[in-house]
Amino acid sequence: MRTITSHMARDARDILDDQFLEMRWRALSLAADMDRLERAFGGKDLLVSDPRLAKLREAIKVLLQNEPERAAKVQMIFSDMTPPPPAKQ
Repeated sequence: MRTITSHMARDARDILDDQFLEMRWRALSLAADMDRLERAFGGKDLLVSDPRLAKLREAIKVLLQNEPERAAKVQMIFSDMTPPPPAKQ
């Protein structure tokens, strides 16, 4: 039986060996999505003007940084920070 501590003590290379193919697939999938958008009518303009894609570009920049807490930073990029509406009385 594997314990949580043994899982947490995994070597970085072991984690990369286990996860690399999925990581590669995610990158390729995103690249294919962006290519489809670009080829579609109006796609080139949309790629530079849509705020969702701007957030995606910002998230990719975070992924490329050599800093901790990437997941938390990306989560915040995509979080809706709009204040909630006032409570009805």
